[in-house]
Amino acid sequence: MLRIQSDDNMDEPINVQGTARDMLDEPMAALFQHQWQLYRKFVDNNYFYHNEVYARLHRILVDEAVQPFRFLDIACGDAGATVETLKGTRVAHYYGIDLSSAALELARKALESLGCPVTLDHRDFVEALRDWPESVDVAWIGLSLHHLLAPAKLSLMGEIRGIVGDSGFFLIYENASPDGEDRDAWLRRWERQNQPLWTALTVKEYEAMTAHVRAYDFPETTSQWQSLGREAGFGRVRELFVSPTDLFRMYCFQA
Repeated sequence: MLRIQSDDNMDEPINVQGTARDMLDEPMAALFQHQWQLYRKFVDNNYFYHNEVYARLHRILVDEAVQPFRFLDIACGDAGATVETLKGTRVAHYYGIDLSSAALELARKALESLGCPVTLDHRDFVEALRDWPESVDVAWIGLSLHHLLAPAKLSLMGEIRGIVGDSGFFLIYENASPDGEDRDAWLRRWERQNQPLWTALTVKEYEAMTAHVRAYDFPETTSQWQSLGREAGFGRVRELFVSPTDLFRMYCFQA
């Protein structure tokens, strides 16, 4: 079963005011919502360490989540990596949220292989989670929460705490700094460390990514991520993975 929720026709652009989309100007929105070839370069070359992160997510789903489990994929994109992660698990229902209709169309096709009910919500995830109607056992967001400032992160995490309840999991993989490093230092290190590694990108692609990161990426320190989790109502915070560049970290939040 596939159900797509949207207030607009899937083939028409959506105008969302006052939400995460406002942080993306039109060139950047086009880059991240429609140029999936660039996205595939990052995935195929493991530039953001998807392989390691999704392997850890898979282990949580198999070893620790309630069985069978309902899975919420926030800012799901084309859901390609998530589909591979969910194979071999007892996923009972997949929920995905994304603002891009092009991405959701790719997700719709990829998710057919899971054989479970699928609900896709065509909205900005900040807006969607304010009135999310379903409880889930596992909520996941990767490399999207860092676009919000700390107060907005906290508000969103509080919403998710209610959605996963006392027995669920909230997992994130996001921009993170070691304690004591501010945003400017993180940005300088981001450029210094990534440029020699991302050899598959063209100069224009690298420059576009750098411009996006400088404008819209807001990492939190390790202590800040843990503090945000506890303020949102999660009693247990685990750090599951630190990227080799120490620019990204994966956390698991539980009641």
